[in-house]
Amino acid sequence: MTSLQISRLLELAAKGATLTDAEQTEYTALTADSDITEADLKKIVADTTKAAVAEALKNVRTRSRMEFSEEGSEISLPIAHRSGNLAVCEKQLLNICTKKSMDEGIPESLLKDADTRGEMAEKRLIQRLGRKDFTMGGTGAGSDFMNFSLSSNLYQRLYLASELAQRMAAQEIQMPTSPFSLPLATTRPRFYSGIAELAAPTGSNPGTARPTLTAAKLMGMIPLSDEADDDSVIAVLPLMMKQLGDAAAEAYEDCLLNGDVSGTQDNDGATGDPLRVFDGIRKLVLAQAALKVSLATGGISAANIGALRKALGKWGIQPKDLLLVAGPKGYQDLVMLPETLTSEKVGGRDLARILTGVAPSIFGIPIVCSAHNREDLTAAAIYDTGGIHTQGSILLIHLPSWIPGVRRGFTVEVFRDPRVGGQWVCAAFRRAFIPIESLANSKAACLGYAYAA
Repeated sequence: MTSLQISRLLELAAKGATLTDAEQTEYTALTADSDITEADLKKIVADTTKAAVAEALKNVRTRSRMEFSEEGSEISLPIAHRSGNLAVCEKQLLNICTKKSMDEGIPESLLKDADTRGEMAEKRLIQRLGRKDFTMGGTGAGSDFMNFSLSSNLYQRLYLASELAQRMAAQEIQMPTSPFSLPLATTRPRFYSGIAELAAPTGSNPGTARPTLTAAKLMGMIPLSDEADDDSVIAVLPLMMKQLGDAAAEAYEDCLLNGDVSGTQDNDGATGDPLRVFDGIRKLVLAQAALKVSLATGGISAANIGALRKALGKWGIQPKDLLLVAGPKGYQDLVMLPETLTSEKVGGRDLARILTGVAPSIFGIPIVCSAHNREDLTAAAIYDTGGIHTQGSILLIHLPSWIPGVRRGFTVEVFRDPRVGGQWVCAAFRRAFIPIESLANSKAACLGYAYAA
């Protein structure tokens, strides 16, 4: 705290009960930013000479400040607490854990600033998704959002933890209602050759559709024991946010790939399984014989990946519109493909997978490795009781053909459970996911299956 701030604090304290509303707000903010106690203030104000004030201030320990700034915006200070400085999102989570109003103790100006920063960051997030420099560390590379609101922080952590969600983000639709019908043009009108003068022209109507998004809720909980005192709660706030964000990413990614509302595709799910919220890509593709390519011969090979792309027809023309999703074992097969393994075949050491160990793309198609892309399926690309679950699967997805819907961001609540001697911190968000057109009329994805994983 600067000397000017301390002087102003003393001036307000001396006025006592005569403070205006604006002065009271300023006084609250200043005292929150200092370790000066009410007893300190009363003692200092009681001394009338400047020498006495100066002597008293020597015995008051002031706190160093950490400032979070963002290029092109004003600096906003974290929320003070007796155990350290907290970002807005951490203070909100602390309030929830201690059963207070989420925004209690946070000045309105900081709340507005955090909300504004969050909205801006979410827009920038969509633009920079897929960039390697978007991480939790480094100015302009993710650390900026640490002083954003709690909902925005969890939203961004979800995308940091799931590359598949990142790739889908550009297609997202904000849903004003649920269900929400989205009018779309599916085909263009057709042009015909010119005709004789005064003759009626040939007309054509563009194809249209009204796909309907219906949001479903995904929820996750983490325990907080009664034995955790105030200091330990503060220490684990960043860990709690990371756990909630990572868990949300895992559930959402699993739903995108393996979701099955009916529960008939894979029978190893438990009651309340998040996969029941919407049908995922594998479920929808399995219903279309033309979109399945057996990899029983050759497994994951360059030729078979070409066969997947061929099965997409005109939807497989542009590599930039495609995404190849493989499980951990399938990804290693992609890394080991002889076509791009060594430097003499790819034209440089920097691209040789025998040196880099990574496979970012093939045929110009980006590759995503997902732990939720199942490699424990039967030869029919499902998981059933009594079957032999040794077969893998890969998906080639035409990204523009899918619509993820966002109905609500994250909400975080806490409720006590006496059975466990503590409370649960619960985070929830609502999502929807559909293809633009029925896969009977389009080729939005193709499944490679029936190969030994």
